[in-house]
Amino acid sequence: MDTKLTLRLDKEIIARIKICASKQQKSLSALTEELYKSLLMTSNDDTESEIHSPIAKKYKGIISNTDFDAETSKLAYLRDKHLS
Repeated sequence: MDTKLTLRLDKEIIARIKICASKQQKSLSALTEELYKSLLMTSNDDTESEIHSPIAKKYKGIISNTDFDAETSKLAYLRDKHLS
């Protein structure tokens, strides 16, 4: 159920937020709701809520090897990409 909320913000901030919302083809209300959802997720202590990206959520847990070192893998990839 949606409920009306009144916010008081600086006029310049409102204008800039409207431009941002327009670029994302979203309403100001939708953008504001996403911001608050994001804020609530980061303040939650649950480890599941620490993942914000839909792509990261989709692939979370796909690597089951506990010996996997992401930093070493990243460095190897960058070496191959830029030094080869």
